[in-house]
Amino acid sequence: MKQDFPLTGVIGIIANHPNELDLALESGLQCVEVRADLLLDAGISLNQILKLIQDAKSKGLASLMTLRHPSHGGIFSGTEDERVQINQKALDAGADLIDLEWASDASEVMVQKQAPMVISHHDFERMLSEEELNDLIGKMEALAPRAIKVVPTAKSLFHSFQMLNWVSDAKSEISRIGFAMGVYGTSSRILTTVFGAPITYASFGAAVAPGQLSMSELQELFNIQDLNREAQIYAYAGKEANGSPQLESMNRKLKMQNHNTVCVPLETDDLDELMAISEKISFAGIQLASPLKEHYEKRLAQSKPLPTHSLFQDF
Repeated sequence: MKQDFPLTGVIGIIANHPNELDLALESGLQCVEVRADLLLDAGISLNQILKLIQDAKSKGLASLMTLRHPSHGGIFSGTEDERVQINQKALDAGADLIDLEWASDASEVMVQKQAPMVISHHDFERMLSEEELNDLIGKMEALAPRAIKVVPTAKSLFHSFQMLNWVSDAKSEISRIGFAMGVYGTSSRILTTVFGAPITYASFGAAVAPGQLSMSELQELFNIQDLNREAQIYAYAGKEANGSPQLESMNRKLKMQNHNTVCVPLETDDLDELMAISEKISFAGIQLASPLKEHYEKRLAQSKPLPTHSLFQDF
């Protein structure tokens, strides 16, 4: 039987100063990630970090404590024994979960302690093959964490939706947290909770991972807090779709009509890739930017098969 996962919705990353906890409360969040490695590097003491975790708990916010190893994008320079000690202190201070990397010495120790944890894997260079992903999942889930987190780097738009499908395929009591990094991964960061992940990450300041979205983008532009599994998904497709004025305009219009609706950027100039994705994902509509729109109209004029043509429309 699946346990209730203590983190939900947008998780705000506290990475610069403990006062970002106030920003989390002002944003109406239910949970925060305490990036202890970044806070320590910014001159925040361990005692201040533990106090931050206590304060989050006292104010009704669930917390995930992450002391990230350099091999996975972190900057903690201490030993694995020190990581174990700090993670235990965080749990003692009231952290709901800790995040440790798959196959790290610290994670193996905390698994033996049966600590409540997220076991994570990041790849900043590439996308995992289906075979690699399945093998990794089996090994991670065998350790019985509360969740597994897999975040590779998308080299195409298709990879973004591979990760969303991976999230939606969760069948065990172990939650799946997943999306793709990089410019092609933006849609997966926006839609991961719609596909079943308990959380998606957002920064209060500068992004702490490639392609990460800000709190204002997730909450104000894409209205993540109003979306659920029945959300209607529209898209704006083209090169440089991310951050385009058209995308902002579409979301503003959709918000006025229906709160459970979103328009996501599909970063691609490949019509065939877009068609393949639209056959697998239930989009309510897709608007094409140039030159995708001209490529589509040319095919339509040549009467070439376009089984998804009714999706490609202005709205």
